[in-house]
Amino acid sequence: MESGAGGASTSLSRNEIYGMVVNSGDGDRQYLCCTSGRGGVFNICITNASDVWSTEFTSEKLSEHRRQHGVTSTEEYKTKLRKALQGVSASLLVEGSTATLRLGKDDDPRGLTFHLIKLPDAETRLELQAVLFGMAGRVGVLEQRLEREGAATASPVKSQQRSTAADFEPRMHTTGGGRTSAAVKKRLPGASLINPGSKRKVKATGVAFEDSEEMKQ
Repeated sequence: MESGAGGASTSLSRNEIYGMVVNSGDGDRQYLCCTSGRGGVFNICITNASDVWSTEFTSEKLSEHRRQHGVTSTEEYKTKLRKALQGVSASLLVEGSTATLRLGKDDDPRGLTFHLIKLPDAETRLELQAVLFGMAGRVGVLEQRLEREGAATASPVKSQQRSTAADFEPRMHTTGGGRTSAAVKKRLPGASLINPGSKRKVKATGVAFEDSEEMKQ
């Protein structure tokens, strides 16, 4: 996709950050905010799924914006944008063909302000296509990550279940005829059924006295 400044086409993989922001001038309607590689440089776009507004930075305009706000790198832009979208500290005001995006509270001296302009219809369609495919790619990556994490989490549990089940299985041994049978340990007389290691307690019956006739003998 070509930018308004006649730059290089947008790389779909550069739509790295996505988040929702509320338009305070349109009844708190939500807009999608994302990064873009329009013109081969860092840019921010917002869309209501039908129109797109972009910062339309060129290399020179981006450098000027960085100097004004004390931003040292593109990664710092991305970090501030991500934190603002996740922390709900981003605000948006759309007024026709222009829009203003604010990252951070109004009284925060470290906050960033971006001025965006509405794209022509032809560029809007291409930018929406880039956003759509970029989000689809992100969903695919997240699904694969969840599958890997789920498999890694389930494997130790299954191994432990198999090990636990084996502890309760009877041990097998081979008889003289080549057949296998469960090895059953012979219970000793008086041994407890519940605790084979101890003998069963016998209820006391009192003292047995010999018969008087036997005593006379």
